[in-house]
Amino acid sequence: MGILYQNEEDITNIQLQSMKGFEGVEKRLQLDFISIDNTKGLRALSRKQIEQILMAARCTIVSELSSSDVDTYVLSESSLFIYPFKLIMKTCGTTKLLNAVPVILGLSSGLCLDVKCCMYTRCSYLFPEEQTYPHESFAQEVKYLDGLFGNLGAGRQACVLGGPCKKQNWHIYIASVDCAEDSGISFPIYTLEICMTDLDRTRAAHFYKSNCSNAAEMTQKSGISMLLPQSQICDYGFDPCGYSMNSVESSAVATIHVTPEQGFSYASFEAMGYDPNYVDFKALIDNVLLCFKPALCSVAVHIKGFQTSWCSSSLWGSSISPRGYVSDHFSMEKLPGDYIVYFHTFAEQVFDRQSSVATCLDQLTVEQITDLRSASLKLSGELSCDMPLTSKLSKNVSDNVVSNIYCCLLASTQCCSTFAVQHVVSAMDPMMVGSKPVDLDNLIKKHIDSTRREDAFYVMDVGVVLRLWRTWKLSLPRVHPFYAVKCNCNVPLLALLSALGAGFDVASKSELDLVRSLGVGGDRVIFANPCKLPSHIRHAANHNVHLTTFDSEGELYKLHKLNPQAEVVLRIRVCDSGARCPLGVKYGAEMNECEHLLAVAKELGLQVVGVAFHVGSGASDPSSFAHGIAQARQLFDVAKSMGLTCMRLLDIGGGFVSDGGFGVSFSAAASSINEALEKFFPPSLGITVIAEPGRFFAEESFTLAAQIFGNRIRQKEGLEIAEYWINDGIYGSMNCLLYDHAKLLVRGLHVSSAQGKEGCQSTVFGPTCDGLDTVMQNIWLPRLDCGDWLVFPRMGAYTAAAASSFNGFNICGFETLCVLSTS
Repeated sequence: MGILYQNEEDITNIQLQSMKGFEGVEKRLQLDFISIDNTKGLRALSRKQIEQILMAARCTIVSELSSSDVDTYVLSESSLFIYPFKLIMKTCGTTKLLNAVPVILGLSSGLCLDVKCCMYTRCSYLFPEEQTYPHESFAQEVKYLDGLFGNLGAGRQACVLGGPCKKQNWHIYIASVDCAEDSGISFPIYTLEICMTDLDRTRAAHFYKSNCSNAAEMTQKSGISMLLPQSQICDYGFDPCGYSMNSVESSAVATIHVTPEQGFSYASFEAMGYDPNYVDFKALIDNVLLCFKPALCSVAVHIKGFQTSWCSSSLWGSSISPRGYVSDHFSMEKLPGDYIVYFHTFAEQVFDRQSSVATCLDQLTVEQITDLRSASLKLSGELSCDMPLTSKLSKNVSDNVVSNIYCCLLASTQCCSTFAVQHVVSAMDPMMVGSKPVDLDNLIKKHIDSTRREDAFYVMDVGVVLRLWRTWKLSLPRVHPFYAVKCNCNVPLLALLSALGAGFDVASKSELDLVRSLGVGGDRVIFANPCKLPSHIRHAANHNVHLTTFDSEGELYKLHKLNPQAEVVLRIRVCDSGARCPLGVKYGAEMNECEHLLAVAKELGLQVVGVAFHVGSGASDPSSFAHGIAQARQLFDVAKSMGLTCMRLLDIGGGFVSDGGFGVSFSAAASSINEALEKFFPPSLGITVIAEPGRFFAEESFTLAAQIFGNRIRQKEGLEIAEYWINDGIYGSMNCLLYDHAKLLVRGLHVSSAQGKEGCQSTVFGPTCDGLDTVMQNIWLPRLDCGDWLVFPRMGAYTAAAASSFNGFNICGFETLCVLSTS
């Protein structure tokens, strides 16, 4: 965190801090006021008066942002928010926040404002011995505040939530007027605070000036820009490292502060004033933790006006379970002034990486182990030549070496093992797993046992993605894949494909923002929706995404008006009648319409750069690709005769299926495409060829695990029929049965019951109350009980991407566990 010091005493403080580390944990003060006469309230304070407040706390303003509702200031140590009748101030380091309170009270008295409520909160300090009066202890802070607010009508309360042995406890002081004197509110006000320590090194690296040159780049690359995408952000990057951000959305605000240095890394997030009816707080918590991936975090939810709210401990209690974390503590407390607070601590789920590597090493040949030793020595220099690289892996080997071994194992699969891929895979921290289904089942069972989880979850196999990438590059060397984000927008999958060098096919503003958050530039994106919303066209243009498809005259006029710099690609209708999901009924210009469309584009001054087609998702006929390529060549010739000289791109769309999937074999499709390209678009023409695979990379790479939570046995014509209820279904991942015409595979996994040999005809139902929610019928499964699981392979394509929360079941945000198979 950057620090601006003002005097000799401050210089001494920084020297003391540097011995151990910077105190990232903030002290937070909130003062609510009441007034009859002054409509501007605290917003009438002058800049000089605000600086007086900050001088008392020993911090300064570095950036600011105002709206019609609130003035916000990014400080040298955290943030300040000023509403007409509310002031919120957060400071970190060894600042003396409470010394600012008398100054605030003096200035507010001059504005005829009376204090209605004082709330002071903080998490446990990382370096409590470095604090000075009045912050040397919570008891000292309480005594100081009592001297100022202890006589408010409703009294005061001070408490510490957490446990005596916990690293993160929540300290609260509140003093309030009598509830009868309080005007009250008709709706609750929520304040969400998240404190995070021991940040993932890869995530923390975003907040160094040496990696991201400015605050805007830090905001973008870290994923912070996508947390509350409708908000206006004011960010600031410190030198050489550290980051602060305030954001405003109407009267709601959010703030983030990051201290990224290893050994005392810390990040905080706060959102205040957001309505949980419109903002999914659980998803927000998950996304915040994804940005920083801390080893330990705490979540505090303060609610003002809880008696008028529908909220309950069932909402903010044990049901908050962030992806990848296990609950360490939960408590709640009712406070004066109609306040309630829920407090959680969570610890990151930790897997034994060394054990996983050792298990995988057992499966390698002597030659592979020798190569592995050599590569590890080059990467880290930490392995001695005489150290046995076997399942007896030394406990002294560092995490860095273990990560390097991951990368070396990638090389053993003959996949791409560039630094970028190594970096992404290391960030995923995948578990090593064998190549057989039973190996994956054993890992899934171990994960369930260790986490005691009940929610369904996905398993993404990084090794499968890498091998599919290699297959694509060997089979279609001239065709560059632009992954279709709509198929599966899983962030680890997108990040891995990006590192491998893929482009992306997006169809909406949200999909564009998602790939941009991963650092993907506009030159690697095609907006391949032939009929786009006007706001989405403007958004793409504002972010330098100009390559897009069209198939109608109306779309050309929209593009001319909203993005005259667009590079347009004419999409034609090429249909595979046997495709799993035909697209020609909706998109694609007929051949007899194309010359007119090209003429309109030329007249409007739009740059026509190529031709696109899509034979349909899950193609069945390899010749359909060749037919589309032949038609595209005809249009290239027509465009040339019309004087359109910028034709440089051929987009052959999607429809590809990996081996074992339902559709044309990939090798047959590749053979047809390569032959047609050689005939109609030989390399000498210099035409860039891209495709839009989605299913090819996603389907095989993901496995779904769902728990059985209900079962019964029925007799039918003398036979026993088993019926099972699982916590995913037609309205969740299995929507692919309706919309993608999928054929599911399934196997049983005994977790709560002993494995037996007997089985019977079975039916599997989803969790909702709809009879349509029937997943599979007349399938043979072993006898299973409640608490056992079903495992569904090849569940990565058009599954979670189209899930809903029908009937109140949250089945659209499942956790993804990453593994790495090596065969």
